[in-house]
Amino acid sequence: MKPYILTVTLNPAIDKTVSVPGFKVGEDFREQALSISAGGKGINVSRVLRRLGVDTRATGFIGGYCGSYIERQLRKEGINYDFTQVKVNTRTSLTIIDSRLNTITRVLERGGTIKKVELNSFRKKFLSLLKGAKVVVLSGRNIPGVQDSFYAELIDVAKKKGAVTIFDTSGPAFTVGLKKKPFMIKPNLAEVEQILADKLVSLAKIKKAAYSLYKRGVKIVAITMGSRGAVLFNGKDMVLAVPPKLRRRSPVGCGDAFIAGFISSFIKNSSFPECARMAVSCGAANALSINPGFIKPATVKKIFKQVKIDSIS
Repeated sequence: MKPYILTVTLNPAIDKTVSVPGFKVGEDFREQALSISAGGKGINVSRVLRRLGVDTRATGFIGGYCGSYIERQLRKEGINYDFTQVKVNTRTSLTIIDSRLNTITRVLERGGTIKKVELNSFRKKFLSLLKGAKVVVLSGRNIPGVQDSFYAELIDVAKKKGAVTIFDTSGPAFTVGLKKKPFMIKPNLAEVEQILADKLVSLAKIKKAAYSLYKRGVKIVAITMGSRGAVLFNGKDMVLAVPPKLRRRSPVGCGDAFIAGFISSFIKNSSFPECARMAVSCGAANALSINPGFIKPATVKKIFKQVKIDSIS
């Protein structure tokens, strides 16, 4: 079996994004643009990897008519998947983009509660899928019915099977999962501030934060900062990768594209700065559309040449 990148999305969603210039609460509007796609952080990672020509497989919990829609969309996109079927209907998420005021409003359903028998079924499936996985991406919020320690459990199992683990979530699940020392973490600036209970108002503070997270046992720390780029640290080299100025439409899925870009270079044994450059290029390319993960490789190549990489060790 050819090795693939396994992405875990515990709580997938149908992502609906509308562009509504001048959006205001309590009024009626007609959208300027509309996007409906199979979503969830891990699924977005798989989507970008597929577009970069990397073999991937998506897993997680899925159910109901929304779950069936997601599977149909993934088949259309040529994304391999193997989900655990559950009785509850998969959730939906709504993103409202106001290009006039440069704001984004999101309404995120929590999702239905998973039963113990369904959780145990997923455990077996995950173990089976690890046989072909060289990298495992665990990302997104927990699903109701699953304890905050579940990601930590999955990281532990994946590491014991020899897989490289990349971890991207927030809140208590991130704190607990971090104790299992995943290979790579990718918090954004706000999440790092929450973890360390400190405002990162300068590059010096961001560098210190990267060192602090690295000391917790991970091998690579990537702190994303939106249009300001990202700081990445592998224990030896610390780089600041900054994309060119672009007319961004939506930040949704940019962190997922960042992870996919990094993986696509990492599995080719590219240098650390080149991995950082590719990660930022994919994140920036994702921001040009309201469709999460629907990057264009030609656009990524163009941005790649313009990304500025500075050593800040």
